[in-house]
Amino acid sequence: MPTLDDLLEDLGKALEPCSNAQSAAHSTGNILRHYALQNVTLPERIVQETSPCYARHLVFHQEGDGYCVVAMVWGPGQGTPVHDHGGVWCVEGCIQGRLAVTSYRKLGEDESRVQFEAETCVEVGPGSVGCLIPPFEHHKLHNPFQEKAVTLHVYGQELRDCTRYVPQDDGSFAAQKACLAYTTRPN
Repeated sequence: MPTLDDLLEDLGKALEPCSNAQSAAHSTGNILRHYALQNVTLPERIVQETSPCYARHLVFHQEGDGYCVVAMVWGPGQGTPVHDHGGVWCVEGCIQGRLAVTSYRKLGEDESRVQFEAETCVEVGPGSVGCLIPPFEHHKLHNPFQEKAVTLHVYGQELRDCTRYVPQDDGSFAAQKACLAYTTRPN
């Protein structure tokens, strides 16, 4: 049975020579899909749920400004608001359970409000992989199911903050900068 160490080794080999987000995302997506479908064994630390919000466990961060791997654990009913990834490419792979993922297209913005249009909403399960390469980077994830879900996220560099978009009564969204934290870090 493949392990997280095997996955991280393959990611390191694939991402070392990549010079652009497109090729990095393509290689990363193939690796995440392969390991999800092979039932990769994940350490107990990174599959732990939290309440009331989803868990965000740091798995690996390459020194300097290198790529970063984060495991997220989604209990039933947990999810994110519409958000961006701060201009950083990301590949997200579902390892366990199912999620609903909705992507958004930005229609316009002014000083205090943003207009979005929902583009697609898909149900993802083990082996499903999604890619966000700026400027296409607005989406939300939600677990409407009864079992927990676990996803692995590989970012082009550590994602320390993002913009969350809060729905307003008029159908627009208010942008709010958010600092991101980890539930756990490697020892």
